[in-house]
Amino acid sequence: MPGVVFCRVWMQAGLAWPKAGKRPRPYDFRHRLAFANIERWARDGMDVMAMLPYLAAYMGHAGIGSTPYYVHAGPDFMDGYADIVADAERVVPGNGGTMNTARPMNTRPDEPDFWRVARGWLHHRLSRVRGNSPKTVEACRIGLESYIRWLETMEGVERDDIGFGHFDRAHLGRWAEWMRAGRGYSDRTIMLRMTTMRAFLGHASLEHPTLTALANDAAAIRVKPPARKPVDHLEEEHTKALLAAWDTGDAKSRRNRMLPILMYDTAARIGELAALTLEDVRMDEPARITITGKRGKTRIVPMGERTRRHLTSYLDEFHPDTDGSDGARPLFHSTRNGTIRPLSVDRIDEILKTAASKARGTCPSMPGHIHCRLIRRTRAMDLYQQGVPLPTVMKLLGHESMSTTSAFYAFATLDMMRKAVDAADPGPDPPRRHGSANNGSDSSAPSNSQKTLNRETTRNAALPPQSRTVSRLNNKPGLITVKPISV
Repeated sequence: MPGVVFCRVWMQAGLAWPKAGKRPRPYDFRHRLAFANIERWARDGMDVMAMLPYLAAYMGHAGIGSTPYYVHAGPDFMDGYADIVADAERVVPGNGGTMNTARPMNTRPDEPDFWRVARGWLHHRLSRVRGNSPKTVEACRIGLESYIRWLETMEGVERDDIGFGHFDRAHLGRWAEWMRAGRGYSDRTIMLRMTTMRAFLGHASLEHPTLTALANDAAAIRVKPPARKPVDHLEEEHTKALLAAWDTGDAKSRRNRMLPILMYDTAARIGELAALTLEDVRMDEPARITITGKRGKTRIVPMGERTRRHLTSYLDEFHPDTDGSDGARPLFHSTRNGTIRPLSVDRIDEILKTAASKARGTCPSMPGHIHCRLIRRTRAMDLYQQGVPLPTVMKLLGHESMSTTSAFYAFATLDMMRKAVDAADPGPDPPRRHGSANNGSDSSAPSNSQKTLNRETTRNAALPPQSRTVSRLNNKPGLITVKPISV
């Protein structure tokens, strides 16, 4: 941010901090410019009040009423020009000859305290009431802090003076334009920042109904949505090479081999995989894993037969002597100085990237950037192509809304679209090659049963793919059976 860089340059230059508890700001250069001109005009005997309109136009003030306060807040040299100060006092009344620097939009005594409401939103509403993850709370804090820094550096608002009067539609609109034109932020970043502001003002309006108008104005601001792109996913040859990349020569390699296999089969997030414990695994029929997702919500995910056999061998080797009382033991762990510790998210990501690097030896077309979300998308697309309905895919992925699953995974592949287009083509068959045998009959003419089948295919061409194998195992509707990828 410009303010942070400015403070670093200030300190590297060896300059003293301006005031206790106050940091230097680029906006202070504007003040210095105004003070220098007023001092020069006063010493040259010029009419300072007559020159203030020129200073106001140069500094971009909306009116002359915002400019005379520089006379009050000026350096000590103005003490010798009591008449000028008196003239300025008539334009902008002060308090006993001292400039009142409070901004009009923050002088309302009935206005809620912005900082108190912001703290309640971040530290109570999001984390305790809604149960959002620490990363979500941090993202909201970053979005709110970004707007505050913009008010400081671009609007010249003191941090202590920020109030809800600075959250009107005009300020938010200028902020959005600055993010796009001044900073070059992407459409997705701008949309996320504006979503943060809408959520904050929505919370503020619930706490203080007088702020409902600000929340409504923020909700009415429309920003360009990010472009929707087809879902990136791995081809079958890439998935096979990735899951078989680690060899089985030593115990650590066998553990690292199990990680991407279970990651693909369960479509778990990387944080969910790192948090798995032994009590989350059930190997009795049907084999399943209980995954704890966002906001503490759990879902039961079945395991394929091959994955079950892999996991059985892994448990026999890494958890041979565990019983029911040791359920809190991490499923994937490392041992250091005799202490068992769960694998971190960074370590799991490193194992996955190493597997991709190894797989490129046998599969050179492997994409360059392999990450856990790509594995989740691949699993979702594989299930979709096998005919699993999107509501079932939504349950497997742990999405709260069907719209999330549809937006990211309801993209038909080229092969699926080609089959649908061929089935819906009402045109005549292509002519037979010249010289082909006819024998008095057209062998290429479809039979009555084929015509009926073609009509049914044409009628259903626009429908989404239907499930081929969906079963209720042990009366659990979330359990599904699909064709696994062999490892």
